Amino acid sequence: MDDTWERVGAHRHRFEAPDLLHTIAVGPISRDEFATALDVIELHGKRGPIFWLVDLTDLDGIAPEARRLLSERDARAYLRGIVLIGGGFSQRVLATLALKAVRLFWRHKTHVPFVFLANEREARAWIEAERRAPPAPRAKAPSIP
Repeated sequence: MDDTWERVGAHRHRFEAPDLLHTIAVGPISRDEFATALDVIELHGKRGPIFWLVDLTDLDGIAPEARRLLSERDARAYLRGIVLIGGGFSQRVLATLALKAVRLFWRHKTHVPFVFLANEREARAWIEAERRAPPAPRAKAPSIP
């Protein structure tokens, strides 16, 4: 890994201008780590919705408290799409559970597309196609007091 990656526990992320947050999940994800990921999404998404590319290859669990954050924090206004890559059966099951929670808590007219793809090359091709497509209706960003 080069030095453009920032660490959050064992996980790594980096922002790639203009609109891509790339995350590599390593081991289990705690509530605090997931909260930090949402903070990073909000930070970069304030200028406009971003894509979140998450590599699940080394994911080893998502704490229930982390999944519950989705009922407390609505990040839809900051996200244009979520692309999940890598990982085996167990990682995809974990991600699917998290996505089901997202769909349950964020059930509104606006939505964020989620896709599972095999690898980073396919993910970047999907993101590039989405960049060229007209944007879907957006949720409003929460006002900051």
